[in-house]
Amino acid sequence: MDKESQNRLKHFAAFKSKYQANNYPDSSPSSLLYLILRKVDLEIEISELELNWLQEHELFETFEIIWLQQFRMGESKRLEAEFSHLKAKYKVAKNWESSLSSVLYPILWKLESENSLTDSEVKFLQDNNLT
Repeated sequence: MDKESQNRLKHFAAFKSKYQANNYPDSSPSSLLYLILRKVDLEIEISELELNWLQEHELFETFEIIWLQQFRMGESKRLEAEFSHLKAKYKVAKNWESSLSSVLYPILWKLESENSLTDSEVKFLQDNNLT
């Protein structure tokens, strides 16, 4: 067996362990499971067909891990959309920094959830003409 084949076998074994698929009997790098796990590990979205394949082969723990990872991949877009919505709702000027790391985001989040702002947060809004 050549070095490349040995590396692929080790790689697949490591993925099976990482994604809790050790019970899957096929350890061949030509397995669809290996393709799926490689895609997931590179944070490439997998198809509905691939998710269904995992369930059909009773890889339920693997499915759950992958589903959560796929959900996490979309979290940044959801946060950006929420921040954009809050800025529009509270009439924040379009030229205001839109970074998710902006101090404005948690302030708007607190306003939306009807939590009280601290004095320093209120001062921040006032200092930046965001009253």
